[in-house]
Amino acid sequence: MSSRNILLVIGAGPRLGQSVADKFANEGYRVALAARSLTSGLSSAGMLKIKADLSDPNSVSTIFQTVHNTWGPPNIVVYNGANRITTAVDDPLSAPLGDIQAARTVGFDSAYLAAQEALHGFKSLPDQLCKAFIYTGNALSQIAIPGVLPFAVGKVSAAMLIEYAANAYGPHGYKFYFADERQSDGRPAALDIDGAAHADMYWELANEKLQSYWLVTFVKNQGRQDFAGVDFQGHNRVSHYKRMRDAAAERNN
Repeated sequence: MSSRNILLVIGAGPRLGQSVADKFANEGYRVALAARSLTSGLSSAGMLKIKADLSDPNSVSTIFQTVHNTWGPPNIVVYNGANRITTAVDDPLSAPLGDIQAARTVGFDSAYLAAQEALHGFKSLPDQLCKAFIYTGNALSQIAIPGVLPFAVGKVSAAMLIEYAANAYGPHGYKFYFADERQSDGRPAALDIDGAAHADMYWELANEKLQSYWLVTFVKNQGRQDFAGVDFQGHNRVSHYKRMRDAAAERNN
């Protein structure tokens, strides 16, 4: 049983993943990073790097076993894996089933297994260690943004996974969060996500004593903010459909 704080970042990229890793390492955590671009082994900074491809869900158990064998079970797990497969904006059903499955495998299937593995480890750890599973999400859990149906399938499914887990395990001290960075007006941050902002928010969530609301929408330098789902033009579901009806009516006049 480990009594040391250990962070595992799954799907660790050079921006968000590395920023989160550096933040936790500076706070005294041992840090493990898993991604297909990595070469396995200990880095000069003492971080454990694990080469793993999340398109193969079987890789998830190997990731956790490697961390466990090296240091013990991680008490903070960040899932940052995603497969951003797109479609034509005006033809979402053009995506072949293989694209849906590929995006879902990384966005949900491997995340589901990671959540299972994380929970198993949490239960073996001392009470004094904070325990959290944080999924890097986006606004697709609240609104359908055109052109990314395959990508959205994984994110929406993962949001449901996190809600179920937070409701069931949060009262026992095992926290689950779906984190979604936004612009200050609530629009998606999308490709402009900020690594340092995620690092600060994930540190805050990791150290919460009790599970708070599972859906975490936040803004760089402003922290947690409550937002409904809006697209890049600021439309929510209701105003989007009103805009569609008005356009259709105008075409038919």
